[in-house]
Amino acid sequence: MSGNGPSNVAYERQGDFAVVIDLDCSACTGTTTVTAPGRMSPLGEASAPLRGSFLMDVFQDAPVNQMLIVKAEGPWTVTLQSWNDLPYVSGPQSGTGPAVLFFSDDVAHVTVDYAPAGTDDSFSGRVFTVSDNTQAFGDSEAFSEVFDADLPGIMAIQTNGTWTVTPTP
Repeated sequence: MSGNGPSNVAYERQGDFAVVIDLDCSACTGTTTVTAPGRMSPLGEASAPLRGSFLMDVFQDAPVNQMLIVKAEGPWTVTLQSWNDLPYVSGPQSGTGPAVLFFSDDVAHVTVDYAPAGTDDSFSGRVFTVSDNTQAFGDSEAFSEVFDADLPGIMAIQTNGTWTVTPTP
């Protein structure tokens, strides 16, 4: 799907699996926001350009008919896929901004190194595993910490800052 400027993107969730939203707003200007109706905070918001992945519909009882709201100045594209279709990653992963990663490593922890993009930035990590032992963690200041993760599984990262996630025994 693609658009130019603000738009609502309607879609049907297929099955009981979470949806990964990949947004490419690299030609946008101003502030770009990705959200959904009824959310108290956006999935992501940053000064353009913004390119990143976001996780929606993680609950099995989420309605089939969904909507994504893109608030942007300029052309953008959105790709939707099941989290089951993400490519596996292994070992340390680094990036800037929001991401959704499917770790294949079989470990109990992750080490996260984070540096905020600015004073208003924060890091939020959520890990969804086959053991249903969901973990959530984060901070609004730079950190390097070890967190429980029980991988393999999906890790959703929400930030505008830089990060490295290292699977750790």
